[in-house]
Amino acid sequence: MSETKLMADELERQIAHWLGAARTFQDAEQFASRAAWESLEESIGMPVRRQLASSVDQLLRTGRAAGEAIRAASTDPTKLTEARQRVQHFRRLYLKVETTLDFFGQAVNSRTGPTLRTTLQLLDAVAFQSMEQALRPLGLPVPPPLTYIGEGLGASILRAGIRLWAPGTVNPVAAIKIVRHNLYRPTSLFHETGHQVAHLTGWNDTLGQALGDALSDDPALRAMWQPWASEIAADVFAFALTGFASVAALYDVVGDERTILRWPLGDPHPVGLLRAQLGCAMARHAFGAGPWDTFERTIVTAHPVTRAEPPTAALLAQSKPRLPQLAAVCLDTKVPGFRDQPIAALVDPQRVSPRSLADLEAKAGPSLWTSPHWRRTEGIRVIALAGLREAERPDRATEWIDRARNWMIGSALAA
Repeated sequence: MSETKLMADELERQIAHWLGAARTFQDAEQFASRAAWESLEESIGMPVRRQLASSVDQLLRTGRAAGEAIRAASTDPTKLTEARQRVQHFRRLYLKVETTLDFFGQAVNSRTGPTLRTTLQLLDAVAFQSMEQALRPLGLPVPPPLTYIGEGLGASILRAGIRLWAPGTVNPVAAIKIVRHNLYRPTSLFHETGHQVAHLTGWNDTLGQALGDALSDDPALRAMWQPWASEIAADVFAFALTGFASVAALYDVVGDERTILRWPLGDPHPVGLLRAQLGCAMARHAFGAGPWDTFERTIVTAHPVTRAEPPTAALLAQSKPRLPQLAAVCLDTKVPGFRDQPIAALVDPQRVSPRSLADLEAKAGPSLWTSPHWRRTEGIRVIALAGLREAERPDRATEWIDRARNWMIGSALAA
């Protein structure tokens, strides 16, 4: 047997192996259970399944083309190099498609049982509603959200519209990771949908410019705050939707005493203490005096800025008197992408003021926590109410934590 035929046979064996593995990708249940896939609303599941199927089809076509190149090379030594390159390309493409499928499979499969499935269905719904409030009045399409359980302290988002690992694939959904400790107090969900809204409207650039203008008299503070614009915008969005609940929940994420005063080079997130203080300043700007005042005094006492590295400590101290001004910038700046309106024109924080939430509680009565109607119409504000009560009444925090969890599980099952 000729050397050319031997080499072609080996390439034939390789492509048979990789094609055989790739064919298993045609079965979505290789990556997530049938029950998990069926738990997705059609508007979420179908775009994901179509995109994944398209990626697999393209992969298989590439593999078959490599097989044809190998067969041609078995009788023509000049084509061996091309055949070998095609096999190598297919191997690399296989791994990229596998990464894409694994990501969505793990996300969908995090709906491991009835409780999680129904809870995540509820989070899908309120995530959509949060983006719809901002995007629909602007005439912008609302991407379907896919929420899933992940590890760690903080949530994250893989935005709709970005390129995925597999070449030519575009993410059809806003894939949002919710961490377990915040599953039943999901204000971080709205930080992540805020990232999606900001990306679609150009909010980050506008806010960055406004922060820079506000701090133009202090170059050091301007250099500190301006690069944080994208994370601040997402915090503002969560605050506009859920009020003080988002601030208290945020502190539980950033409140590690080992990191709350650190400023890592290149980190897009504000220093943890400033992030919590800015939330309190936004609450005062929007609502006046309230439980956030005591809350801020407590966290500042617990984390004195003198414990920070000296250069950071100086900037933290310089930032404190500017927080009311920066809060006003965050909430009142007119954004071209919002049709020259501030965020409050689209998502009004007054709907989640303590007074408004108390009015909702009084109007709905006990049915607020059991009625599918209130879940559909006021789900986001119910999350805001539970988070507010937990934060303002530490002696009854466990009661409100349990009530929020029972509401999320019960309301989702009832719907």
